[in-house]
Amino acid sequence: MRLAILLTFLSLPLHQCFAQSSFEEYSDVVTYMDSKSFSNSEMGLEISFEYISEYNTYGIVVLNKFDVKFYYINVNVNLYGSFADLYGMNPEDGSNFGFRLFKEKLIVGYGEEREVTFYKN
Repeated sequence: MRLAILLTFLSLPLHQCFAQSSFEEYSDVVTYMDSKSFSNSEMGLEISFEYISEYNTYGIVVLNKFDVKFYYINVNVNLYGSFADLYGMNPEDGSNFGFRLFKEKLIVGYGEEREVTFYKN
């Protein structure tokens, strides 16, 4: 069994074996977030980072339980290797929104008393 796993691992191209092992560049975040969304069923929210054609840029999209979307553009991405911080501005009212992205989850309000965890769908 171990040999089969090792052979499978060794047969993959090197970039596939280590792809998304860290967030070292902006493109790592975009690639990781592509076609993924994160949700918190208790809050009824879904968060994604995607291309927003209305603003011709990538941004954070928050979908609430009433199917209303909120957009946050001009996203700053701070890279820390094993995680990344993303935050942007709402173009309608200037409010800010952000989160800390880890593999398989993101956390809004990381380190604060009321932090909320969203898990990959």
